Formats: sequence, C-alpha cells, structure tokens
Amino acid sequence: RVPFCGPGRGGCRRRIWRVRPARGLLWVVVRSVGWLLLLIVGVLSLVNLTESPAGDFFWDKANHAIAYAAIAGWWAALLPGRRWRAAAMALGFGLSMEFAQAMLPYRAFELADMVANGVGVVLGLLVSLLILPRGFTGMRRAA
Repeated sequence: RVPFCGPGRGGCRRRIWRVRPARGLLWVVVRSVGWLLLLIVGVLSLVNLTESPAGDFFWDKANHAIAYAAIAGWWAALLPGRRWRAAAMALGFGLSMEFAQAMLPYRAFELADMVANGVGVVLGLLVSLLILPRGFTGMRRAA
C-alpha cells in the first residue's frame, strides 16, 4: 500500500491508502493469459477457415459466446474495480473483429456473430461476478 495524497483529499494531512498493483511472477502470468486470449481469438477470427466444420449455425454461435465469455470473464477478474470497462473492451474487440472480417474476401460479416459475442460478454461478466466477486485480488503480494 502506498499513501495517496491528491487534490480534493485534504492534501497530505489525511492519508488515503491505495492498493499497489501486484508485480509478482504469478500476476504477470495471469495478465499474459488475458493478452493471449485476445491474440488467439483475434487470429482465429481473421484466418481463412475454409476447412473448418462451421456449417452448424448453433455450434458457430456457441464458439463465439464461449470465446468472448472467456475474454470478458478473465479481464473482469483482472480488473475487479473496472469490470464494466473490461466488458466494454471485450465487446469492442468483438465488434472490431466483425468489421475486420467484412474487409476480408474469405470471411463474412454477420450480425448473428455480434449478438453471440455480446451474449458471451454478458455471461463472462456474470460468471466473473459470481465466482470471483473480488477478482484475482488474492494473488496480490504481501507488503
């Protein structure tokens, strides 16, 4: 913990403690997993999948929901005080991937994919709130 003295907080006479982000190896690994999730979903969203068995509409949308639930849930647990921002980031990432697919000749823009991404983001946020209500705060290094 480090003291925080700022404007509107009574100067440095009154100390308000702010938690310092953890910097241990485990925390680096957890954050790296979040970035790896984004990378994997991004690559899978943009590669040519002519050989994929994505003919089943339900299975395709379930894959979208699962992927974006993982992204939103993981980042919501990483940023417990900013869960809504994490969800908005995951939703924005999904929208940007759909628009990027629209520009590729071998991929297609689908509104149903955007809906499935949104459903996944909501599910990931809910799971994160229910299973890890305080996020990954237990992983912080003792001061």
